[in-house]
Amino acid sequence: MKKSMALLSVLVILMIAFSGCLDGNDPAVNGTETDSPETNASVGVDMGTAGMSAVDPVPTGFESLASLPLSADDIKQDYEAENVSGILGGSEGMYKYSDGADFYIDVIECEDSSSAGDLIFEYKSSFSPLRTGSRFVEESFNGHFAIKITEYVTAGGEQVPRYSYIWQHENYVFVVHGNTDDASMVKGMAEATGY
Repeated sequence: MKKSMALLSVLVILMIAFSGCLDGNDPAVNGTETDSPETNASVGVDMGTAGMSAVDPVPTGFESLASLPLSADDIKQDYEAENVSGILGGSEGMYKYSDGADFYIDVIECEDSSSAGDLIFEYKSSFSPLRTGSRFVEESFNGHFAIKITEYVTAGGEQVPRYSYIWQHENYVFVVHGNTDDASMVKGMAEATGY
């Protein structure tokens, strides 16, 4: 539901931005110039984290849909980190694979590396142990370690796995997840970030 509302918000912002471009006015005059830092700041996207959540080039079979801002309050709620101080905000890159699966890259900016570590710790603490197997598995890519998190959801009347990867880069936390039971695809998107 939250993702749908966020996508709807992006579409409304895009409609407003493009409505000024279609009337023949100079984009610099009507405020719809896409390279304008003021315009990007006015829609609430942190250009630092937005750039980090944008994969370039997009892996084969994927399409980039949007980059949405994440407020500190949304991050605290989504990652069950209400007690973590130092969360500044972030962005979420949204992607679709050719088979229809959705993928998300969340980049969260914290005041310092200690706050980023606290966020990861609190998020991991919000999970209960799995009945069998390990919920958290450490894996390596792009010259660092990340934690693969396994969750189970009900889809088509069956319990199916969903995977996410979380790691820290300086004072940033990266989380990559998708609605697929193929962990290698999620890891591929995590690797594509370059972080």
